[in-house]
Amino acid sequence: MRRSLTALAFAAVAVVVVPLSVTATTAAWTDEEWANGDIGTSSLRCGEDAGFASTSHGRFLSGDLLGADLDPVADLEEMRLVLGADGVLSVQPPDAVNLAALTYANPFDVDLLGIAGVDMSGFEVPVPGAALGAANQYARVSGFGSAAGASGLVNDSGVVTVGTTPSGSLPSPATIRLDELLPLLTGIAGADLRVGAVGASSELDGCAALRSSTWGDGMVTGSTRSYAVAGLGLDVEVPAVGELAGTATTGITNVNSAIASLLGSSGLISSAIGARLDLALPGILTTSIGGNVTLSGLNLGGAVASLLSTPLTDGVVTVDLQSGMVDIDLDALLPSLNNAPPNTEIVVNSDVLAPIVTRVGDLLNTWTSQITAALQQNLRAATLTIDLSAVIGAPGIGILPGLDVLDVSIDYVGPVGAVLDGTATFAIDAEAAGVVGAISILLQALGLPTVGQLIASVELLSSVLVAVVANQITTTALGAITSLGATLSTAVNTIVARVGSVVNVLPSILSLMVNVQPDRPGAPPGSTYIAGTDDSTPQYLVSALRIGLADALTPSSIARVTLGTASAGPVTAP
Repeated sequence: MRRSLTALAFAAVAVVVVPLSVTATTAAWTDEEWANGDIGTSSLRCGEDAGFASTSHGRFLSGDLLGADLDPVADLEEMRLVLGADGVLSVQPPDAVNLAALTYANPFDVDLLGIAGVDMSGFEVPVPGAALGAANQYARVSGFGSAAGASGLVNDSGVVTVGTTPSGSLPSPATIRLDELLPLLTGIAGADLRVGAVGASSELDGCAALRSSTWGDGMVTGSTRSYAVAGLGLDVEVPAVGELAGTATTGITNVNSAIASLLGSSGLISSAIGARLDLALPGILTTSIGGNVTLSGLNLGGAVASLLSTPLTDGVVTVDLQSGMVDIDLDALLPSLNNAPPNTEIVVNSDVLAPIVTRVGDLLNTWTSQITAALQQNLRAATLTIDLSAVIGAPGIGILPGLDVLDVSIDYVGPVGAVLDGTATFAIDAEAAGVVGAISILLQALGLPTVGQLIASVELLSSVLVAVVANQITTTALGAITSLGATLSTAVNTIVARVGSVVNVLPSILSLMVNVQPDRPGAPPGSTYIAGTDDSTPQYLVSALRIGLADALTPSSIARVTLGTASAGPVTAP
């Protein structure tokens, strides 16, 4: 950038006036002649000499997406300023918001997109510190040789506020539907790429740059560029996830039915107790059972209600059991999206994405264990009441009629857990069912123990009957809970496989680049910028995020979308 700059008077001190956040510097200049090529006694007094031409713009969105060219819309809606050397200012669009002298903003109107599968409505929400919204587009120029552009989540001074805005105040993410790019995947209803707030800023002290290139060592570019990306995510809709709660509810109904079969005067518990009494008595004696077995304080549905409605998350993956959505925080898995060197490609491969499948599996398997544990705990805490009466009888022999030998009561009121743990005690009380003498004659005739011996034998059965009831509860009620756990585990394995199918194909359809600067090495193909000349600076562009999308079935068909682009320059000397 060398030219002959004439008719410029020297000043004792030239102050560099920098817009926005560029740090102001001072440089001492004397009246001595500086000779540089064919330039005579000429210099620039930054901050004093006017007549510079400058250009800047902010563009929130550009590219092509899902067959739609975004650039025409973005061109209409971008904020662009062009200041001529004669001081005439061109403002595009003409109705942009005039923030200050030679400073304008034009918030991007996402409603103009009208592209199916693209939702950026969250970016229209005003954000504290960004009065013009999260899709702001800003430009500033100056006749003294400075320029600044910004877009995205920036305040009305063009400063990127993505990193300083509280997470709770950030706008809702934009979403780009990936369905048309994915192959047909079993059990997947949809997939969206989720893009958080972005911002980019480019500031240029063109006077300092031109002075350095003409009379100095050319090391001063005068350019300051910054960007930020609030987050990047993947939302996968898996209907089987939304069916898990229903599967659990159906399973709980089955568990309740199993528990009901244990209860009552003729339920499995009373039958098991009667059968065990029969086994403990001499063979020809028989037992009949009456009374009741009840359970109180049982609420299996209530025990798991919160588990069926609360999203599962480990901070990176969130599984919503109500909507069937699996939300993945990609930027927690990918290399840092922020503070990256220019033109940093964010690698999206199987090594980076593999933990997604593991995390989904861990969350759902833990949830399954929590469901079964909650059901078991609720059952253990329920109060079991056993109030049974057993009659032990002997058959008649010859002219001796059959007689009731013993009346036995079996009682228990306490938690199911104590029965299962073997710490419960059943109260057993046995007594002769009639006149002891008559009963004794019959028992003697049958060669059976005496009434007293039978009473002593029955009353020692407490721990035996506790074990019998525990086994019946374990087999029937806990068995139903275990069966539900197995059913849920099978469903979880299916879900994990389906999420894995999306994760496996993602590297073939998605590419990401941050801090895109076309004038720097490694810029993506097709990137352009305006190079500098003898009397003008280059254009300094920066885009916060560039997304490349390819059709999985036709990889050569690639779309791109660039979010948050800021441009400052060229600045041309008087």
